Amino acid sequence: MSDAAESLNQPNLGLRVYDVSLIPAEPDPAMLHRPGWHLWTSLRNLWARREIVYTLAERDIRANYKEATLGIAWAVLTPLATLIVMVLIFKRIKTFQVGDVPYALFAYLGILPWQYFASSLSSGANALLANKALLAKVHFPRECFPLAQLLEAALNTLLACSVLVVLFVLNHFTPHIESLWVPLFVLVEFAFTAGVVLGACALLVHVRDLVQVLPVVVSLGLFATPVIWPFSRLPFHVQVVYSFFNPLGPVIDNIRRTVLLGLSPAWGLLGIATVGALCYLIGGYALFKRLEADVADIA
Repeated sequence: MSDAAESLNQPNLGLRVYDVSLIPAEPDPAMLHRPGWHLWTSLRNLWARREIVYTLAERDIRANYKEATLGIAWAVLTPLATLIVMVLIFKRIKTFQVGDVPYALFAYLGILPWQYFASSLSSGANALLANKALLAKVHFPRECFPLAQLLEAALNTLLACSVLVVLFVLNHFTPHIESLWVPLFVLVEFAFTAGVVLGACALLVHVRDLVQVLPVVVSLGLFATPVIWPFSRLPFHVQVVYSFFNPLGPVIDNIRRTVLLGLSPAWGLLGIATVGALCYLIGGYALFKRLEADVADIA
């Protein structure tokens, strides 16, 4: 044995020579990190840090309106401008006639849910990219970022409801008692919106082309959703399929049925929309948790 080998075997040096053939070609599978998704564990962690969602939402609201001349008034002016355009263009088109119901009320009750969804998707899908500086510095559930955008959109929608009150007064129209069902419809829309936003947020980090695609989808979605046209124009079998893939259709239709017409909710279509919304929520959340492991490195 050479002097170099003998020196390596000296106990005072703390070095030992091993047979390299004993080193495995691959690491022990138990040592590999496999990103998992456990629904209840994720929900408990999210609930424990819910104040972070509120803080992020407050920060974004202040940042968006701090330097604007009209400030938070833009939350009202944006849907109001959309309403004015719709009334001027579509009010006289026979396909969009809604009977004795004032078209301004009919349209605005469609604009409010759509505005919430579109605003949540536009800002929520970019939430991780917009906050990439924080991703590697702090540790908390990453879904807090897109969910904060949902809260911000909810506040803007709530402020925009003030225009609805004015429209009721100007049209001498009183909402029906069946309007008490509206919070149920809001829950269905929130589940649908949260699922879509979470899924889009995770995908956008990995597929940057979605940054260009999303504005197009939102623009076309306005016409594909019964915002300016009655949901009843579709054949019933089409309504059934549509309700699952786009729960906003039954949500908007039921808001109009209860508030403007005083009818009971269309429970069948609403049930299908609820199932669809839950599928979007679970699928979107699962996709988000699956892809979030390397978000900080990619973003």
